[in-house]
Amino acid sequence: MKKMIRISAAYLIFGLAAGIFYREASVYTGYTGYSSLSLVHGHALALGALVFLLVPVLMQVFQLHQHKSFRRFVCIYNTGLVMSLVFMTARGIVQLFALPVSNAVDHMIAGFAGIGHIILTAGLYFLFRSLLAAVKE
Repeated sequence: MKKMIRISAAYLIFGLAAGIFYREASVYTGYTGYSSLSLVHGHALALGALVFLLVPVLMQVFQLHQHKSFRRFVCIYNTGLVMSLVFMTARGIVQLFALPVSNAVDHMIAGFAGIGHIILTAGLYFLFRSLLAAVKE
């Protein structure tokens, strides 16, 4: 349980820092349009801090940590979330600072962020699989 709370705290710190960075960078550059960087703050707080704050409660109630699929959830979900956050941040920085990147690189960044979201969904599958297994017992 301690590990989950530490993971939650890490995502909380990153999410708050991402929000501050987005606000200050947009003021610095005078950027007023849409940026993917504006979504990083919410993604980190909701999908990272909030989820891993609720997981210990589920662990206590359903003994999730005893299931193999729960360990897979933690590993896969974190991989997907970190991948999504990194590439969303990269795309947002490119947008905010109007960095000259080729069309291929721009699409690659967006594609990897999308793949991160797909991996994140796979992680949620393993969470629900462990929940269903725990409820059966």
